[in-house]
Amino acid sequence: MLSKRLAQICLLALSLAGHARADEMAAPDTPETASAPADVETESPPSAPEPYSWARSIEIGAQHSRLTGNNPAWDGVYLSGVWQTDAGNVFDWTAEQDSRFGERGMALNGGWNHDINPDWYGRLELGRSSSGTFWPGTHYGAAINRKWLPNRNLVTTFGLAYNDNRQGYSDRILTLGMVYYFDAPWVVEGGVHRTLSNPGSVSSMQGYGAVTYGRDRWRLITLAVNAGGEGYMPIGVDQPKQSFDSQLYQLSWREWIGKHWGIHAAVERYHSPYYERTGITTAVFWNLP
Repeated sequence: MLSKRLAQICLLALSLAGHARADEMAAPDTPETASAPADVETESPPSAPEPYSWARSIEIGAQHSRLTGNNPAWDGVYLSGVWQTDAGNVFDWTAEQDSRFGERGMALNGGWNHDINPDWYGRLELGRSSSGTFWPGTHYGAAINRKWLPNRNLVTTFGLAYNDNRQGYSDRILTLGMVYYFDAPWVVEGGVHRTLSNPGSVSSMQGYGAVTYGRDRWRLITLAVNAGGEGYMPIGVDQPKQSFDSQLYQLSWREWIGKHWGIHAAVERYHSPYYERTGITTAVFWNLP
């Protein structure tokens, strides 16, 4: 699933490219009979984008969760970034170190969002972790996205992902999603994940939905829900749980304090038959020129 932030970044890149093409089309052609003065240049080099006009940022944060069932607390720190190289390419990455279920591990995940044309854009992602059975050893993902309607404000997603887990099982994940961008500062997202886990060909399905209010460089508030079945759940070395239902509720608030920096706070609540978890995230982010 494309996160809300990534979906917004992709659309930002596409809209920037669209504005550039519109500017080119709006420039009037010089009549053939008209001659330019000798002391005036007929062409000027393309202007560079204004500082801070593209999606470029860095964020540093910490996470803490408390669990029921005599499970130890979760703690973690992360560093993430987004870098838009041009109107059609956005890269993102996250480096994270966590302690969960008495284990400690580090993970690095990266993604590339590419503007194929005005209606289509894609995403590739790769993740690796150093240790910890609570993370996949390797993660691969790809998605193709299509924009619809005259204003291209409806986006559909088809994604495939693969997780190779250290506890001896793997996940193949199919994602179907949809995002609608209203004229007002509202964005609504929904979709499903269909997962096939092996060994055992354990099939599970989860639905997700999110509503976001606000706009970039001001305020973004997102309420998200993820509910349904899970095929496997790691809760420590050699202790995977299989075939159960769970629910995850998340509320995220991103507020720009200064012109180019702000704070990010989030709370989440997870429920399953094996334990419940309540977590918080606090972070600081900066927009980069």
